[in-house]
Amino acid sequence: MFKREEAFETSSVIGKETEFKGSLKDRESIRIDGKFEGEIEVEGHLIVGEDAVIKANTKAKSVSIAGKVVGDVNCEGKVELFPSGVLEGNVKAHSLVIPKGALFNGECRMIPFEEKKEQEPVEKGEETEGKIAIEPTERKIQEPGRKRKKRRKRNI
Repeated sequence: MFKREEAFETSSVIGKETEFKGSLKDRESIRIDGKFEGEIEVEGHLIVGEDAVIKANTKAKSVSIAGKVVGDVNCEGKVELFPSGVLEGNVKAHSLVIPKGALFNGECRMIPFEEKKEQEPVEKGEETEGKIAIEPTERKIQEPGRKRKKRRKRNI
C-alpha cells in the first residue's frame, strides 16, 4: 500500500493482533496495524496500516491512513489517505490528499506554511535598522491583450 519512496522508518509498531488503550507518545515515527483507542502524539510520522482501527485524537508531523481513523487529526504537514483509508473526524493540516475510493467525513482546516515576516518599508534617508528603504518608482501597467512595443536602438 505504501510506496517504497514514501516509506518512513518507524521506531515502533503496533501489530495486527494487538489492541491498545491509553495515551501513546513517541519522539519518532510509529506504525499502527492493530486496534488503538485513546490519544496519540507523535513527533514524526504516523502510519495507519490497512487493517488498523484507531479511535483517537491524533497529533503528528504527518499522517498516512490506509485503515480507519475515528477522531480529530492535528498535523504539521500532510495528511494522506489511501484508497482503502477512512477518516471520520476533523483535520487541521497544511495539506490533505484524498484519492478516489478513500472516505473522509468531517471538516478540514488548512494551515498556511509559515511565511517570512514582511519588513516595514521606510522613506529614503530614515534609520533602517531592521527595515528596508524603498524608493518610489513609476511603472505603467500594460492593459491585457495589448502587446508591448519594442524600442529600437538608434545609431547616431
